[in-house]
Amino acid sequence: MLKPVEKQRVAEEIAEQLRALILNGQYPPGSKLPPERELSKRLHVNRASLREALKKLEHLGLVRIRQGDGTRVQNFMETGGLELVQHLLPLAGGKPELIRDLLEFRRIMGREIARLAAARGQKDGTIRLRALADKADQTTNAAELFDLDFEFYVAIAAMCGNQVMLLLINTVRDGVRGFMPLLANLAGPQDQVRKHHRELIAAIEKGDVNTAGRVADEYLKMGAELAGRMGGRPELQPQPLPE
Repeated sequence: MLKPVEKQRVAEEIAEQLRALILNGQYPPGSKLPPERELSKRLHVNRASLREALKKLEHLGLVRIRQGDGTRVQNFMETGGLELVQHLLPLAGGKPELIRDLLEFRRIMGREIARLAAARGQKDGTIRLRALADKADQTTNAAELFDLDFEFYVAIAAMCGNQVMLLLINTVRDGVRGFMPLLANLAGPQDQVRKHHRELIAAIEKGDVNTAGRVADEYLKMGAELAGRMGGRPELQPQPLPE
C-alpha cells in the first residue's frame, strides 16, 4: 500500500500517498492512520517530514490530529473543501459518478455566469471572448478546443465581477486540466462548440439574459448527457435541473 519516498518533496509525496488511500476508502472515516513510528518506518522518512505531511492532510479536512488519539480520518464530504476535486478526479475511474457531478456543477455554474455576464458585463469584456472564439475556430485538436472552451467560461466569469466565482472556477480548472484526456472526449461536436461561442457572445453583447442562459445550458447539458451515455450506467445520466 505504501512505498518508500525519495528525499526531494518528501512531505508532498507522503501526503499524496496517504491522501489517495483516504480518498479511495482504504482508510474510511473514523478509522485511524497507523502510528507515526510505524508510518515513518514503512515510508522510510523521518518523523518531522511525516508530521508536515499529516498537517497538509488536516488542512484539506481529511484527518484530525489529536494528542492522545492519534490521527483519525475524517468524512471529507463533511470537512473537505472544493480543492479536493483536483485530487478526486484522477480517481474517477473507480468513481465515475464524480464526472457526472463535475459536469452538473459546470452546467449550473456556466448557465448562471452566462446570465450574469449578460446582465452586468461591459461590452469591452467580450473582446477576450472573441479572441478565444477566434482561436477555437482555428484548432481541430480536441484537447486544445476543450481547454479554450474552459478559458472562454473563465473569461465570462471575469465579466460577472464576482471574486468567489472566479476562485471556484480556478480550483475546478486545475482538477479538470489534470484529467483532460477523458473530459476532452465528453465535449460536443467541434462545430457545436464554436457555434455556441458565437451565439453566447451575441447574447451577452445584447444584454439578453434569458438567451445567454439558454445557450450555455443547452451546450453544457449536451456534454453531461454524452458522459452518461459513455458510462453505460443509468445512474450516471445527468439529473434534471430546474429551469
